[in-house]
Amino acid sequence: MLELNTVLLIIAVVLLLPLYMTGQTLLLAAKDQLNNSKNKSDLNKGLGVLLLLMFFSQQVSAQATDAAAPAAAATTTGFDIYTWLLILVIVVEVFLIGLFSRLTSNFFRAAYTPVNEAGVAEKSWFSQVWDKMNRFKPLEEEGSVDTGHNYDGIRELDNITPPWFTAGFLLTILFAIVYLWRYHVSESAPLQVQEYEMEIARAEIEDAARLSSQANKVDENSVVMLGPSDIEQGKKIFGEKCAPCHMAHGGSMTGGVGPNLTDDYWINGGSLKEIFTTIKYGRPDKGMISWKDQLSPMQMAQAASFVKSIKGSNPPGAKEPQGDLYVEETTTATAPDTVNVNK
Repeated sequence: MLELNTVLLIIAVVLLLPLYMTGQTLLLAAKDQLNNSKNKSDLNKGLGVLLLLMFFSQQVSAQATDAAAPAAAATTTGFDIYTWLLILVIVVEVFLIGLFSRLTSNFFRAAYTPVNEAGVAEKSWFSQVWDKMNRFKPLEEEGSVDTGHNYDGIRELDNITPPWFTAGFLLTILFAIVYLWRYHVSESAPLQVQEYEMEIARAEIEDAARLSSQANKVDENSVVMLGPSDIEQGKKIFGEKCAPCHMAHGGSMTGGVGPNLTDDYWINGGSLKEIFTTIKYGRPDKGMISWKDQLSPMQMAQAASFVKSIKGSNPPGAKEPQGDLYVEETTTATAPDTVNVNK
């Protein structure tokens, strides 16, 4: 990827060609006008200014060349002194190209504009169109449009409305017709309120996707206890995936495969992080499979939060305690003796 200074340097060097060509064209046009003009004193002054500008353009070219080496050697993309110098050179080059082009156009227009029989230069088509668009009566013909009304010396004239204003007004009517048809008759485009509602819906979808992507980054180190809605989702996941071994209520049953998840005794730890870890990686030696390939991180967090929420529910017919007594870290009570029960 090119550095900023390198790109600016390339632009500055490329602009040297049109700058040289417009300058030479302007110089030739000025000399031709000087040879054909009767008032050479004014043109001599203009030619002097032109030569001064040409000299200035040569200095700009020299500055661009001098800036090439350090600018190319600069490795930073920040706005250092070389960057600002190159930007200044480009701005001056563009200004001079525009100025030379404008002056050249003026010289050619003055030299080759046709004149009528009275010796007056004919107007360009643009000037003629512009005059028609603003055809007010000239000052010497105002008497023909005088209404005869005089207010404190201010005369009222019956000038026509400028055609450009009338055309603009007709365009607004045409626009209103198209707008009315598109938005209110054919309803092929949404109104502002509908656009707002569509943007809100789109934003909600994007926000949900963002939250989902963030939620799916959860792991055994960042998992936290979720709220009621996520616990309800965890209950559904538990009923689909875990109920065959632990029953839907989580207490298993006497002689069942899975241990009771509603009491205070745990085989692999009863903290939320440990429950999440057990769900994610499984316990193959105990017959517990890994769910990380079947459930998303968020779904495993929801299931872990549900399991944590059913502690102490004591469903009827639940399986006997297994494992070691687990006490939350925030609990200050002394843990009773460990119950050793074989799986």
